Amino acid sequence: MAFFVLVPSMCAQGVVVPRHTGVPQDWSQRHIVFSRDALARHPDLIYREARILHQAIQRWQAPNSNVFHGVDPLPTAVDNSGLQRDWNVSPLGGKVAAFNFPAKFSFDVGAPPDCTNDYVVFGLSSAGVTGGTANLVAFNNLYVNSSGTGFCSGTAPNVLFAYNTTTVTGGKITTSPILSLDGTKIGFVESVPGATHSAIFHVLTWTAGQGSIGGAAVPTAMISLPFSLSANDSGSSPWIDYANDIVYVGADNGLVYKITGVFHGVPALSGSPWPVTVSTGLHVTSPVLDSGLGLLMVGSGNGNLYQINTATGVLAALPVGGAGTSHGIVAAPLVDITNGTTFVVDGNDGTSAVLVEVDTVSMTLLSKGGIGQGAAGGTALNIHDPDFSNNYYTTPTNGVIRVCGTGAADTTPWQYAFKFTGRTMHTTPSFSQQLLTSTAARCTGLTEFFNPNVGSGTDYFFFGLTSDCTAAGGAGGCVAEVTDADPTTVLTTTVTNGPSGIVVDNYSTAAEAASIYLTAEGVNTAYKFTQNGLQ
Repeated sequence: MAFFVLVPSMCAQGVVVPRHTGVPQDWSQRHIVFSRDALARHPDLIYREARILHQAIQRWQAPNSNVFHGVDPLPTAVDNSGLQRDWNVSPLGGKVAAFNFPAKFSFDVGAPPDCTNDYVVFGLSSAGVTGGTANLVAFNNLYVNSSGTGFCSGTAPNVLFAYNTTTVTGGKITTSPILSLDGTKIGFVESVPGATHSAIFHVLTWTAGQGSIGGAAVPTAMISLPFSLSANDSGSSPWIDYANDIVYVGADNGLVYKITGVFHGVPALSGSPWPVTVSTGLHVTSPVLDSGLGLLMVGSGNGNLYQINTATGVLAALPVGGAGTSHGIVAAPLVDITNGTTFVVDGNDGTSAVLVEVDTVSMTLLSKGGIGQGAAGGTALNIHDPDFSNNYYTTPTNGVIRVCGTGAADTTPWQYAFKFTGRTMHTTPSFSQQLLTSTAARCTGLTEFFNPNVGSGTDYFFFGLTSDCTAAGGAGGCVAEVTDADPTTVLTTTVTNGPSGIVVDNYSTAAEAASIYLTAEGVNTAYKFTQNGLQ
């Protein structure tokens, strides 16, 4: 127990070089999973993997603690769940590509929210135009609302920067960006479709005040590294190994690449055995690294889960999807780095949609749970990210994994939860519920966040539905939330065609400073909503 009491101080002890360290919240944060009982046996992992440290700081603090923006310097403004709206910015000039994520940076977890240095950045799936459309846009002054009663001044966020990052005609950002630990650099992929078919990894050092919405600036400090000259990258976001300053990223040719010197050197492609051919000519998911084992986990459009030994390039595979409609894996694996397990979803294993648990080392199947008909009935659809309850992070037996699948004999969206015995997932769901009667609506992936300052502690699951939840058709898409304590009560707010991936910032009690961030998929609009009530 004393080990976990010391988690906040470990943040300072783990810093080897004298540089500021904040907390990035991006697509990758929730793909590394762990449990406190297992982490106690492997305490070195909290230093090796920054995502564990960030989540440990967030999850294992008392309410109103002085970390993760838990301090409220304005005692008269502690409620962010009132009737006033947060903000939206439109027209943004583009949107985050479907099922991809913005990224949020918190400057100092042990201080009040920072109106200047905390920011959210959106990589947009549109080609940039200098002096016109920006495709990498960030905002600060985040903690505001339309009534002017937020923690920050004013009623709207400020544009921190707005860049045209297109370097090849038609190039756009179709995956999720990553952030350096000090927040000064952003890594992302420019994907070039059409005849040129290429992918370029960029590292951009931003400067506040450069560019505006509708008036994009050219980056003044951006390093560009083409890594795929024959295929673009439509579905593989870069994974940063912070400890070794290495990125792993895939392309639509089925290859996975290794890039060194990402944030603290000069980015360069690694040679043999890289790139590793995973599945020739088929897209791969975003990769996820188990840094303790040195194993990279990645799914493929052929329905297989792959393991890459990062030291040798040796490949191992396990079939998950079957033949037929939408049998490929499109969502990145979730890897429990302390219990040696990996989880993936697939829309069609030949019989149904499935949630699968695998032993990370041996690549043997531990458990498989059906989550509805999925694409097995012949209707094309994919299954997106599951997520774990906060209780799982104490010990798996106490928690569940939640996922959005379909009805048993149709394509209506349903939510499912599975319990655990030891580290092993049950094959039968402990909970299931139809979300809509629409056979056209599709679920986005789930994003979980535990906020100790709402009630006696509230474990949220945020996700989206693409249509029919608040009105007929795409205009009726919505962002939704349920809680682990009451998953049957689904709260929704209209977002046209549903949301992009959702990132969460912190659990501050300051007004408007515990929020979620996303873009709409049907209009070029960025949104911020409070966690409690989606206001």
